Amino acid sequence: MRKFILYTLIIIVLILLTIMASAFVVVQDPEFGGKPLEDRAEILKASPHFHDEKFHNTVPERDYDVGANLEDMMGDQLRTPPAPFPLITPQFDEPVAEGLRATWFGHASVLVEIDGYRVFFDPMLSEYAYPVKAVAPQRMNPPPMSMEELPRIDAVVITHDHFDHLDMKTIQHLDKQGAEFFVGLGVGAHLETWGVDIAKMHEMDWGDTIRFKDLSFNCTEARHYSGRKSISKDTLWTSWVVQGPRHTVFHSGDSGYAPHFKQIGERFKTIDMSLIKVGDYGLDLGWQDIHMIPENSVQAHLDIGAKVMMPIHWGVFELSNHAWDEPIERTLTAADAANIRLVTPKLGQTLDYAGPMKTSSWWRDLQ
Repeated sequence: MRKFILYTLIIIVLILLTIMASAFVVVQDPEFGGKPLEDRAEILKASPHFHDEKFHNTVPERDYDVGANLEDMMGDQLRTPPAPFPLITPQFDEPVAEGLRATWFGHASVLVEIDGYRVFFDPMLSEYAYPVKAVAPQRMNPPPMSMEELPRIDAVVITHDHFDHLDMKTIQHLDKQGAEFFVGLGVGAHLETWGVDIAKMHEMDWGDTIRFKDLSFNCTEARHYSGRKSISKDTLWTSWVVQGPRHTVFHSGDSGYAPHFKQIGERFKTIDMSLIKVGDYGLDLGWQDIHMIPENSVQAHLDIGAKVMMPIHWGVFELSNHAWDEPIERTLTAADAANIRLVTPKLGQTLDYAGPMKTSSWWRDLQ
């Protein structure tokens, strides 16, 4: 009991220090972006998901169990890999070849080549996932290439504005390349603050579709929360379906399990590949309402009816308190039981949908 009280006091002190440091940085640092409620009030208020000055999930989430979270935080799980992940330096052709290929850049970042275009989902190539370095999650594994080495990107898709999904430096680099940006409602305020021309920015609500060149960008529902400076929910969290003339890809963003996955599957009948988050969940059900456990991630894949599942959002940032390899191991077990086609690429490995897409349990070989 005394040990529990001591841990609790330490955690409270750390939280207070973090709040104080963050409050100072929020005022000073441009990485915190714009002010959605001020800059885009009319756009946000027009959404059926926005009321009482914030966005809401279709299925309300439960309250977090603080006791379960403390128990989780005090566990003795091995939370960092014993060695760096193997890296493959991807090779990209110009012009972009036809077909469907996906390259995992770590965490939720996936560069997809679809029917002659390059779409980068949640590109995050920076070292830290928060401006306050003293408390920021730091990469456990680097991206397979630097920003300067990236090929030309046609479109960038952002699922929500948390720092591990929306990175100012990466966005500014891709903006200079000429990419178009597809984001949830309110997120455009951040991009404008960072210099992105509003003409290159498409803010979308759940159910919206925008045609860009030969691709259709469909903003679909997620069960999460968002807000750059707090948990204010002043920007919209999303998942996405991108359709080309011949192929279709789904990215889950951050989400808890809910009926929206089945609804997406009913709307889009031929999804070739799902990119679904499997990591960074907690013990209590309130946390799992907004971050799926791996078994629910596999069920989400089954609900949308995709042909191939690529698990993402694991092994790069320590954002929860499970063992570093628990998400991928549980995903593998659940996928085997459900008899689905699961691919587990190394960082930087490009998987060609038309090819055999051979992968392995490579993380088990880390020494």
